[in-house]
This record gives sequence, C-alpha cells and structure tokens, in this order.
Amino acid sequence: SRRAAIEYGHGMASEVIAYVAASLDGYIAGDEGTVDFLEQFGSEEYGYHDYLESVGAVVMGSTTYEQILGWGWPYGSTPGLVLTSRSLEEPDGVAITFSSESTGKAIRAFAATTPDRVWIVGGGTVILEGMRAGAVDTLEVYVMPVILGSGVPLFPGSYPGSLTLKDSKVFTNGVVKLTYSTRSV
Repeated sequence: SRRAAIEYGHGMASEVIAYVAASLDGYIAGDEGTVDFLEQFGSEEYGYHDYLESVGAVVMGSTTYEQILGWGWPYGSTPGLVLTSRSLEEPDGVAITFSSESTGKAIRAFAATTPDRVWIVGGGTVILEGMRAGAVDTLEVYVMPVILGSGVPLFPGSYPGSLTLKDSKVFTNGVVKLTYSTRSV
C-alpha cells in the first residue's frame, strides 16, 4: 500500500519510517552488537511481512549494513542506501547506493527516488541524525520486554523536537509497538 507523498520543498518524496526494536531500557543491540535477544520475541502478529512488502527502499548505516550482509541480504531486490565514507562490498542483484553526504540530505535525496515508503533499518545514530534533520516522518519502536543493562543505545544523544504518539499496540507476547510522528501537528 502506498502512502501519500510528503512535500519537502525539494520535490515529492516518500514517507520515511524508522522502524526499530529496542529493549525496555533502550538498547537496540547488546554489548557486542548482537541482536539475539530479539529471537525469543519473533511473531507473525507484528505484520512484518506485509510491512516489508510496502517498503520501496531501505536505509542504514555501515555497521548495520555489514551485520545484515553477514546474515545474507534479507530484502530481496529492494534498493538500499548505506551511509558511509568507507568502501564496502555490494550484494549481487541489489542496487546499493553508498553516500557520505550528511544523513538528512542523503535520506531526503534517496527518498525522492522511490514511490514507496522508505525504511530506516538502523542504527541509532542514523535514526537520530535523520530525525534531527527532519528527514524522518514516523518512528515505530517495538519495545521488547527485556532489560539488557548495556549495549548499543537506540538514541545515542538527545532529540530537540517533539514526538506525537499516533498509535500504541500491545502484542500477546508482551511486546509494545509505539508509533510516533516526528512532524508538528
């Protein structure tokens, strides 16, 4: 399902969503960057496959990209933007754009190239910098009922804007989905 495009003043662009899972204490990965704490909360209830079908492109930082490549590219032929200044490998059959431009500028330019929603997969720095630059429309956080105590924080800094809670949903396994708009109402 396509969403209405949003006018950024630079032409039309797709809806940009930061869709991420975090522990109750705000970590998206453990100390070694592992996300194995998520495995016990796998559920069809989240509607992930329908969400993935609605995504026209993915955005991520280089750490997330390298971790995902280690698992095998799970997004089929969906094009991706990787924010990095390093030279990284590219999986066969996938259009990957590497950019060292500022996060907000790179995300807005990339979003203008796809008619479908754009998913910021991670990490926390990319999400926060995208939000600070006004390049993220929606923040969806799946709060896992687990406390890690340390690890990779969801937000490695503060966000000066306000968030508007648009929806919340409790799943049968204790996971809570919080959906925020980053746009002023």
